[in-house]
Amino acid sequence: MNPLLTFTIILIIWFALLAYLYKKGIVKKGSNISLWGPALMIKTQRGKKFIERVGKNRFWKHYADFGIVLSFVIMIFVVFLLLWQAYIVTTIPPSLAPNPMEAIGLPGINPIIPIGYGILALIIAIVLHEFSHGFLVAYHKLKILSIGILLFIVPIGAFVEPDEDRLLKADRKKRMRVFAAGPTTNIILAVVFLIIFFAMMNTVSVKQDGLYISNVHSTLNSKVFSPGDIIVEVNGEKVNNIESLYSVNAPDPGENVTVKIYYNEFKMVNATSGVFITSVVKGYPAYNAHLQEGWIFYSINHTIIKNEKDFFDSLNLTRAGQTVKVVMLDEKLNFRVFNITLADKYDYYSKYAPSLNKESYRGKGFIGVGASYLGVSVVDPHLLKDLLSNPYRNVKSTGDFFSSTFFLIGLPFAGLMPLPTSFESAFSVPFPGFWITANSMYWIFWINLMLGLTNLLPAVPLDGGYLFKDLMEGTFRKMKVKNADRKAMSIVSIVSLLVFLLIIWQFLGPRI
Repeated sequence: MNPLLTFTIILIIWFALLAYLYKKGIVKKGSNISLWGPALMIKTQRGKKFIERVGKNRFWKHYADFGIVLSFVIMIFVVFLLLWQAYIVTTIPPSLAPNPMEAIGLPGINPIIPIGYGILALIIAIVLHEFSHGFLVAYHKLKILSIGILLFIVPIGAFVEPDEDRLLKADRKKRMRVFAAGPTTNIILAVVFLIIFFAMMNTVSVKQDGLYISNVHSTLNSKVFSPGDIIVEVNGEKVNNIESLYSVNAPDPGENVTVKIYYNEFKMVNATSGVFITSVVKGYPAYNAHLQEGWIFYSINHTIIKNEKDFFDSLNLTRAGQTVKVVMLDEKLNFRVFNITLADKYDYYSKYAPSLNKESYRGKGFIGVGASYLGVSVVDPHLLKDLLSNPYRNVKSTGDFFSSTFFLIGLPFAGLMPLPTSFESAFSVPFPGFWITANSMYWIFWINLMLGLTNLLPAVPLDGGYLFKDLMEGTFRKMKVKNADRKAMSIVSIVSLLVFLLIIWQFLGPRI
């Protein structure tokens, strides 16, 4: 069933349920079950004594003081990250623009977050976030009115309801401790569960040396290979790493090639040899010449293209603006001849991938395709294991650290989290249920990190917004500025608006 249709049906059922509960008087204003927008707010007194008892410990004061410092450090980081993203989105094509649904951190609505793992992680993140607020409210004796949860089809939030009047009248440092406690817990939980995930991934072992097929493109070989296959040999030649496949001694393009693969057992398959087009960049030479995905490069300027090394070497000998003779094999292995005028490789990378650009690309010919031998995307499974068990292994600079961190955060966007079944088949694990546990650890890390970072944006009504307001108000009072509280709120309002616009810009920027 279409996901949008499924969600619409669930939404209709939800609102029908709300209408029924309201008509029966079960849901009403001022009761323990009331409406908060389209969500159910369910309040209870259970758990209050537990929070008040645990919150008496002096530990929470020191915890929150650390949290205030951590919160402002992270606040500065996320603001710079938003500004950096505001620039990055101007360099990507509309086709790569983020989906607005990805801004909604709810499982089942956000296409990136799996429902099962997402709900588990969200419940843990929100409950511990709110309990942390509650412990600081209890420590400072600010009175807890109730605790509860928010339901919108699934649990979307939890809350510890303090006495707002007493909280607003409390000492500024006390308020800041309360606001900092929740996101601090989320950040710490993210680090803890990430370490657990790393430790688990360190226990897996690669079943078979070779190259793991992560993606099979639509080519003549799309029914020969499957994601999860490990290429062991090509034409009798062992394939141990990316370099060996890159320069493999392959037959002429379009001819049959024997490939030994492993997927729980060894198997010999016959495939069509050649460097296949896996994608065509709109507006560039290959697109303008009507080259198609799935076609095979036979020759470029009379150089036979047997492997990826031949393909890149032949293009590296060309210059931007040069017209080259390109011979292709179409989906029926018929020859097609094209005279193509090449673009500038440096200009392309400057526009779409500036971080990957190199001075050596300047003036080089660029045809505008993605291409791979056999029409498959491959990765060394040992490298993949190393990346998932400790991506910080080879970090030597601040840039390396951030690259590794963004790699980790980006696993769901790359289709690698939850780890696909094809991935799991390539590794031996220490116990049954290992992959479910590992996926759970990752998503608890991911949701906690996202919740912590988001809550520390300097925008009201987020925790970071109130922290920022108290910081500005305290600074103005020390400077003896008149109406410090009003001026602080004015600045926070302006910054909140700017943060909102920066978030919206991430989705609008590439599409304008």
